[in-house]
Amino acid sequence: MSRGSRTSAIVLSIMLLTVAIALAYASSIIWVTVMLSAAIAYGFLSPIVAARRLYFLAGALPHSALLAAIISIPLARVTPVSSEYFWAILVGLLLTYIVGYMIHSGIDPDVATASFVSFTASASVVSIYFVLTAFPVETNITAIIIGDPLLASYSDALFALAVALASLLFVSLTYCEQVCIGVDRDSVRLTGINMKFYDIVVFTLLAITTVALIKIVGFVLEHVLILLPASIAITVSNSSREALFYSIFSSIIASLGGLYLAITVNTAPAGVTGFILLSLYIVAMIIRRR
Repeated sequence: MSRGSRTSAIVLSIMLLTVAIALAYASSIIWVTVMLSAAIAYGFLSPIVAARRLYFLAGALPHSALLAAIISIPLARVTPVSSEYFWAILVGLLLTYIVGYMIHSGIDPDVATASFVSFTASASVVSIYFVLTAFPVETNITAIIIGDPLLASYSDALFALAVALASLLFVSLTYCEQVCIGVDRDSVRLTGINMKFYDIVVFTLLAITTVALIKIVGFVLEHVLILLPASIAITVSNSSREALFYSIFSSIIASLGGLYLAITVNTAPAGVTGFILLSLYIVAMIIRRR
């Protein structure tokens, strides 16, 4: 970034922090924390998805997150480990590593992802039916599909914040290499960089963020949060660093704005956030064309 761009970034960051503090004071710090955490996690991850050309896979992973979240309910009740988060992340990682191995072994990514979606979608329907009949009182499947940060607890907020910090850390440490791999994988391989390590980092981050935050943002909105921030950033940025900044900025703006409008008009924050991101993308496209 140029000196002027860095100054603008600092000013915008201060403004966003001020808005977040004011919103937390006016509503609930838990609501702001979970929405801000989701925005940070996906805002950092989205440019990696774009750079590595994993749009199809990233769009399919919420299906595995839904399946993992559903399966975790009976596992948490019939095993000594009673944490649904633990089982959801474990199952989500396993499913993501399977499709990652399929792609790494030479199967066309689109074919591997299509097969993966077919399995997870079918298994999710069967699992939802089983859970609703076996655990009808204890389970709220609607919250997993739609997502409602207003129902999040203090522990949910801390967990979401931990996921956001993990995404921030690993993306910051590997962003340059991930972009280079996406631009010219063969040239990067010739430098001797351990390609498997960076592949594992991408698949692990995708699995953890989609599974861990599905109850907060919901199955539907995850598709938008993974894909649109990078699309907005690519449209208006001139470098990979600017793309990362604009991705994070648009994600945070949409999440905080979605929370504020949802509280004001009494509707679902996830839906409003999706509409705001889509509006930002349309505005970015108009600016780009002009």
